[in-house]
Amino acid sequence: MSLDRIVGEPLSPGLECGHLRIVNSPGPILSPLMLVNDTFQEESRLHRHILELTREIEKEKRKLETDGLSTEAEILSVHALMLQDPDVLRPIVELIHNSRQRAEHAVERTLDDLASALSEMPDPVLAERAADIRDLAIRLCARLQQHFEPVIKSDMAGAVVAMHELLPSLVLEARDAGVVGFVVETGTDVAHGAILAKSFGMPVVRIDSLSRLMPYEGAPLAICASGEVLVAPTETEVDVRRFAVDGHRQSIEIDRLGVGLWVSVLTPEQIEKFPWDDVKGVGLYRSEALFLRHQDRLPDEETQVQVYRQLFENAGDREVVFRTLDLGADKKLAHMHFGPEENPSLGLRAHRLFRFHPEILATQIRAVLRAAHGDHRLSLLYPMLESIDAWRFMKGIVASVVQSLIDDGVPFKKDFLQGVLIETPSAVWCVDRFLEEADFLSVGTNDLVQYLFAVERGSVNVAHLYQADHPIVLQVIQHLVAHAASAGKRLSICGEMAADSSMIPVLLGLGVTDLSVPLGVLDTVRGRLGGLDLDSCRTLGQRCLAADGIDALRAEMGTSDSRRVRNGTVAGGTAIDPVCGMVVRVGAAACTMRVGRTQYYFCSRACRERFAADGGSTH
Repeated sequence: MSLDRIVGEPLSPGLECGHLRIVNSPGPILSPLMLVNDTFQEESRLHRHILELTREIEKEKRKLETDGLSTEAEILSVHALMLQDPDVLRPIVELIHNSRQRAEHAVERTLDDLASALSEMPDPVLAERAADIRDLAIRLCARLQQHFEPVIKSDMAGAVVAMHELLPSLVLEARDAGVVGFVVETGTDVAHGAILAKSFGMPVVRIDSLSRLMPYEGAPLAICASGEVLVAPTETEVDVRRFAVDGHRQSIEIDRLGVGLWVSVLTPEQIEKFPWDDVKGVGLYRSEALFLRHQDRLPDEETQVQVYRQLFENAGDREVVFRTLDLGADKKLAHMHFGPEENPSLGLRAHRLFRFHPEILATQIRAVLRAAHGDHRLSLLYPMLESIDAWRFMKGIVASVVQSLIDDGVPFKKDFLQGVLIETPSAVWCVDRFLEEADFLSVGTNDLVQYLFAVERGSVNVAHLYQADHPIVLQVIQHLVAHAASAGKRLSICGEMAADSSMIPVLLGLGVTDLSVPLGVLDTVRGRLGGLDLDSCRTLGQRCLAADGIDALRAEMGTSDSRRVRNGTVAGGTAIDPVCGMVVRVGAAACTMRVGRTQYYFCSRACRERFAADGGSTH
């Protein structure tokens, strides 16, 4: 029997075991309050460190996007926006000039006041944004003080970490360190830290006080989906609770919907000892993740073979849909240049790169065919194909690789499927031609929506026009589903739409039968599927198709635009025009104005004149 059993509230689902590590609540470590002589120099120091922190957040955001966690990356966009918000910066700057305070003291005082005000909000979502403010205060003060000692240590791999509050930056640190879960004293499941933990598959349990855990530092700990925290549990206690979690999964019986549920992964480790239950296989392996982790040179054939072999061994007899390398656009390598590109999203990426360097794809195909040798099931998926010509180009390289392996006498996988990832409007237009030759189709809704609306997802000023829930998108999906069904070929959805709880019933209503989703949202999607009725989904799908615009469709779905966070990148060296709200680059801003101690940046002379006419007010 366990040494102790504490019942709390689960904030992120799952069951994990690890040794207990208790960490102190992070906070600004400030030097004694001293007055500054040159307040303008102190303001300059503040802005310099804000720029550095913004760049750091941008790097973290790009890493999440690389890992296919675009929705989670938007949490960091919110942080970047806060750092650029004049309403946040103004009182800090005023304290520096009016009270001659050092920047770190002004930051700590201002953001603490703001966090306190937010925490009193009746709306729980707004109240939880206080944690984001505290997170920013801690990180910015640490930079200003040149104090960078991490809260999450490198020796915490496999640990369950107990701390007062789950801040987003600490969850990112914990993920990289290999922490398996958290116990906290405060927070809710709508806090950004908890949302990130859910996406990373890290369970979180909130208990009344960490004091009860203090005597057990270093002891084995189990945190459970039920909200239990078990100290030094027996194997039987863990097995019983694990069975309860897995039994719930199996009881949902999504097979009655005729839906195939797949997982999208980045690394083989993600499916190590994975309980497949009602999951059909790996619906999308993003192979470029391996290349993005080798920023000094391309991984050679043997390196790739080792990684891919582990992927197939972990998948067992389950099918693995292996997306071939999709570099370019926002997935760049430090050691490779992609030429002059006005718009990288329309530039050199995926198969277009192989027109110049076919050896990159050839090496990857050799590696994956060797790794899949045996009883494994391999399906190659080719991204960003615009036409049947691009399909035949890719198949030609694959055919030449097969011949080279035969000539070399190397064992390899001879029977495999080949499919098209539909991501461009031209691919939609010629889907019948693809279906004549391809074994299956997958729809990458992230890029498809971007190209349908000619909207770059990372451009903050137009990102609100990226509308995956638009009737046009649904009409395109229905078109693809109908043609795939007529040809008797499988079609799956592997973009973010597949994991969007509000869109799942609509997709099923349009006839989608296969969904591939990230591991972090698998249980959420499984639960959503378990509560659906297929006839109702079909009725909803037809009503949404008939909607004459985005507002009408959202009315049918019972959603609104407010449920979608305004996304896009706010990079270092940017500011928000206080009149129109446009994000502008500080160095390229057409017009500027200083009011008191605050510098404002405008998109145009008209906005600056309007700002001046209003007396320099942002309200």
